[in-house]
Amino acid sequence: MKRLRPAFAIALIGSTLSLDLHSEGGCPPGQVPQQGNGWRACIPTAPQIQSSGRAAEPIWKARWQAISVDLDKGVIGTSLDRPTRDTAERDALVDCTNKGGSACKIHISHGNACVALAVGRSRLASADGLTRSAAERGAISNCEKIGVTCEAIYSACSLPVRIQ
Repeated sequence: MKRLRPAFAIALIGSTLSLDLHSEGGCPPGQVPQQGNGWRACIPTAPQIQSSGRAAEPIWKARWQAISVDLDKGVIGTSLDRPTRDTAERDALVDCTNKGGSACKIHISHGNACVALAVGRSRLASADGLTRSAAERGAISNCEKIGVTCEAIYSACSLPVRIQ
């Protein structure tokens, strides 16, 4: 009878181990079985995380804008959401020229922010900001520094775009 007890214990342990091994369908840790018509595979249970243990940082792509002005003719050219400062400035100059400007010059260009343009009696000013209203307030404030009343006539935002 004493010989049966060790054999019974070994059989009991073996069946318990067998249950543990098959509880995840034979898949490695962090994966679960998936099966279909004639196939079986292991798939991850959670999104993959970098070896540092943190999720991957987002990747952002800058966006630029510019405002060009022909002061003599009162023409304004703009560009939004361009990939580089050079592209934004070139496109703003082209826009100003296409609207009838002949002496267009860049007044402001900025990336990943908002810009605004304000005018008053013989006065033009611009500013940038994190929001349209902040840019407008800044442009009006800059314009009114010489004691004239000004109003915002243009504002827009070119914010970075998440690419990953």
